[in-house]
Amino acid sequence: MTTDLGQYFLATYYVETEQDLAAVANLIASTETTGEWSGPGASTSLFSECQGRVAAIRETEPGKGEIDILFPLINLNLEQGAFPGLWLTMVGGGTHALLAYKKSRLLDFQLPPQVLQHFPGPAFGPEGLRALMGAAPGELLIGTIIKPTAGLTADEVAEICYQTALGGVRFIKDDEKMLNSAYCPLAERVRKVSDRLKQAEDQTGQRVIYAAHITATPEYLLRNAEIALENGATALMVNFFAAGFNSLQTLRTQVAPSVPIYAHCGGKEAFSRVAGQGIDPVAVARFVRVLGGDIFRVSTLGGYLVGSDRADVEALAAVMSEPMGDIRPLMPAVSGGLNPATLGPNLAVFGADALMLAGTGITRHPLGAQAGTAALRQAAEAFSLNIPIEQYAASHKELQMALPE
Repeated sequence: MTTDLGQYFLATYYVETEQDLAAVANLIASTETTGEWSGPGASTSLFSECQGRVAAIRETEPGKGEIDILFPLINLNLEQGAFPGLWLTMVGGGTHALLAYKKSRLLDFQLPPQVLQHFPGPAFGPEGLRALMGAAPGELLIGTIIKPTAGLTADEVAEICYQTALGGVRFIKDDEKMLNSAYCPLAERVRKVSDRLKQAEDQTGQRVIYAAHITATPEYLLRNAEIALENGATALMVNFFAAGFNSLQTLRTQVAPSVPIYAHCGGKEAFSRVAGQGIDPVAVARFVRVLGGDIFRVSTLGGYLVGSDRADVEALAAVMSEPMGDIRPLMPAVSGGLNPATLGPNLAVFGADALMLAGTGITRHPLGAQAGTAALRQAAEAFSLNIPIEQYAASHKELQMALPE
């Protein structure tokens, strides 16, 4: 992370244009800061100080390439709106709307220390989350997701959580579509899940973190957080696209300074799926990290969601862990097709520094959720011993039954 930006922050874009790339870069720098002088008389020194400038252009072919733009901090009100100022400068102005180019994509950004100090960052980091779970160093962290999302009562959800906890999962979260419906209300569900997880802890000696989904409009979000925590939730889950990016910082600073926040990223593909256009997942993850999320989802290598190429996964892993002043790292949550067959390649990338989240990869095991968790552990053993998974499965029934025929 660059720390010598002075009185600027830096944004990196990919641009495709039929015009001169340097001219387009200068247009973006001008449009997103001052534009042309509109005051009386000659332009002032303050006007010059407020102008953005192009720091670098890396043209790969005519009209295509990356540009670095320095935006002056003097234009921002960091005390009252650090995130809105960054967003409106890099994304929410004309940056992606100008006719001067065909495509533009915010790839990443860099913030100097005087900006970072206005953000809380994660409360835990991977080491802190591991300590909160009581997990040993290097222990495989298995999590699950309560699915299907609709048609389950609070009692049914609690029973699933209990069974997976007995099997050895260390983290459980609601699915993003578990929206606290009348048939499965937040307070009742969290209370019953928490009670059953305490029973499982008494039996296994292992603590399980439960992240209740609290996404709502602003007037209900904080109250939902209070309801979840009052009824025993040990983490909170919010979709920051639905509730707003600022919901992460609000929860972190006003409600849950010592409670993990699962920053659900469902919707980021709407920004990033088209190559060269929108906002790169790396930039989204960096926003989440500074705003105070603790856990951020990464697509499973070999899974069924976009962003599962090795280069994509490794780029996200890097931005979640690289040095960033006093901002702690994010914990990756690997999901989207995680199962015993896909676990090994993901362990090769993340090792023990990630939460391996398997939904149906656990709950749809022919012998039940406990066996599903056991199969994942056996797959991890095969990986650590460098034994082909099919060979290891021959002497491990749960793993054998979980592998595709």
